[in-house]
Amino acid sequence: MTRICPLLIGSFLVGAGLAPTLHASIFDKVLNRGEEKRVLNAEQLTNQESSADALLQKAKNYESAGKRRQARDTYKSVARSYPRTTAAAEAKFGYGRMLEAEGEGRKAFEEYEELISNYPNYPGFSEVLQRQFSIADKLRNSDRKGLFGIGAAIQPSKLIEMFTSISESAPHTEFAPRSLLNIGYVHTEQGEQDKAISSFQTVVDTYVGTKFATEAQYEIFKLRGVKAENSNSPNQDRAQVEAGLDFVSQNPEDERAMEIKSNLDDIEERSMKKMYDTGMFYEKSGKPVSARLYYREVVKNPNTPWASKAQERLNALDSASESVESRAGLFGPNPLKKDKVEMRTSGDDVVPLPAAEES
Repeated sequence: MTRICPLLIGSFLVGAGLAPTLHASIFDKVLNRGEEKRVLNAEQLTNQESSADALLQKAKNYESAGKRRQARDTYKSVARSYPRTTAAAEAKFGYGRMLEAEGEGRKAFEEYEELISNYPNYPGFSEVLQRQFSIADKLRNSDRKGLFGIGAAIQPSKLIEMFTSISESAPHTEFAPRSLLNIGYVHTEQGEQDKAISSFQTVVDTYVGTKFATEAQYEIFKLRGVKAENSNSPNQDRAQVEAGLDFVSQNPEDERAMEIKSNLDDIEERSMKKMYDTGMFYEKSGKPVSARLYYREVVKNPNTPWASKAQERLNALDSASESVESRAGLFGPNPLKKDKVEMRTSGDDVVPLPAAEES
């Protein structure tokens, strides 16, 4: 029955008039599936090796003569018809090269992927990886960006899938960290900062001391800055400072280390401004105790212009407090003065709230 089914399928397609419109690979996959599983004895395998070698040489001759289409089809025939021969891997590589030459990079990438999977000991393994990476990198840098991804040379998700495949195929080659960096770049371009940071962090943790780790650390510093600028939480500023200090300590000779050092003061000032603004918010909301909490934190960092402003607000609040106390008389302690209030130490990216106050 297994030998009849492919014939029935083929007859049906021809009878329905569909065969001419279908790519030959459909028939290849159906008709050759049984051939791939069939056990060959030594004589049969020797005969296949001989036939495959002859057909492979024919493909090479076509290629040398500039007959690319004939070369492409012949390479493909060898790989499909004689998958267990030594010629099959070289033929599959040749087929991929022909597809590349015709501008079919994505199809070529898939052929190379099958080559790596089915023939892991292929001598040209490094060149296959190089070609895969070049295809994916070219697609990433294509000018065809499209509108919301429509009309783009490739969808970001597919691009990430391609780079992931490369990194997993050869984790101990330079193509792995280079691919992971590209995954981070794609996420960055899509505005997915957290995913990008995760990809870059993988490079930092896995490829310690390499130029790829250095590049990844710098990208993390920049992305932390993007997140901090779009957040009202000082926690994000602290995260960027930590990323910057990590880069400087591990790459002191890198020219970007000086750039980061000079940026740290700006980051501190940005963080203090956020805390000062939060204090102002609470003060205007009639919550002086909460306001004091933030003003005092700002004053602890006298190197920013916000420290003097925060001190002015503290002085103003103290004056207001003394005025209330002088009028309170025998009615009890000043309601604006309370026990020490400490900031929450949770990792939440929200402004820490002290105890509720009487308005």
